[in-house]
Amino acid sequence: MVIKQNRKSSQQIKEEILSQLELQPLSVEQLRKNIKDSNWSTVNKYLEELKEDARVREIVSTDKIKIYQKIMGDTYFDLPITENQRKKFHSLFAMIFAEYKKRNKMPTKTSVAKCAVHVIDNEKAELKDLPIVWYLYGMVPLMAVETTTEYSEGFILEKRKEIQKIIIEFVDENGEKRSSQIQKEQHKRYNEETYVLSDEIFEILNKPEFDNKEILSLLSKFFIACPVDQEFLEIFDLTNSVIAIIQKMDLMNLSLQQYRKEILLAFDSLWKFIALYKLYKSRTEGIKPMKKEIILNFYLGGAIGERKRGIGESLSELNSIYFNKLADFDVDKIELSEDVKEIRKIMENWTGED
Repeated sequence: MVIKQNRKSSQQIKEEILSQLELQPLSVEQLRKNIKDSNWSTVNKYLEELKEDARVREIVSTDKIKIYQKIMGDTYFDLPITENQRKKFHSLFAMIFAEYKKRNKMPTKTSVAKCAVHVIDNEKAELKDLPIVWYLYGMVPLMAVETTTEYSEGFILEKRKEIQKIIIEFVDENGEKRSSQIQKEQHKRYNEETYVLSDEIFEILNKPEFDNKEILSLLSKFFIACPVDQEFLEIFDLTNSVIAIIQKMDLMNLSLQQYRKEILLAFDSLWKFIALYKLYKSRTEGIKPMKKEIILNFYLGGAIGERKRGIGESLSELNSIYFNKLADFDVDKIELSEDVKEIRKIMENWTGED
């Protein structure tokens, strides 16, 4: 008697492909090896269909290899999360929105994101498997919050009662606060100095008026707090370049307020680059880190290059202002502090010998 084996349906194979792509991009050959009772042509065929349905994208295509990536659609830079993590995020977001709704309030994305982080970071919630990352506006869930999405509790969280208490406490404390205030308080609570300083710098640069000393003092502190990483030496170099050109403009007695727009664009470009680095560090360290080469080659590499170009354009604009003013500037007009004057006197008499 011949026992017939149940063949997998096309839908089953597609789901297996998507499941395999949850953690990282894979080649057709890698998928073929990982999916039982499948061959290269079958896997390739269903990948093409998934690509047409916008569920995967082909990120490498040569004569010898084809690599595919799952389109998450709801995470920053399509960084991967598992389907189980997605369900948990949905349930958590649904609980947060429901608590605000009870109070006849419509929360902002920031409020929901910060509340979610507050819950995940609490050991009593037992949600440490949900990835949270540092990015542009502080620590946020890797899955982006959308106020237009109808989240539901399709997945009942194990510690639901405890999670509910944590959410209520957060909303009680922060329900009447502006998003910017919640954001700033989080930065201070986690003692993230670069974020605290960036908040202050953006606040000053968006003021109708400010004086040179006010912004230069903060930029100096930001430079000291700037991350120094052998893998990303560009952060230090670019931070130095942006702050140095602003300091030169000040030495020429230019009112930085007059060039507020150009300085704001330059610092904003710099901050977006640093925030991307913080996101990279968040996903390559801590719980279940991603491999550095994978995140750089398949997820953040293009964005890093694009943001470096953005800083270059902003620097070009500031340098253009500086050199145009330099042509008509009298160097003797530079106002030196008493300390600098004293150092000059010492250096004038110094022969280079002990």
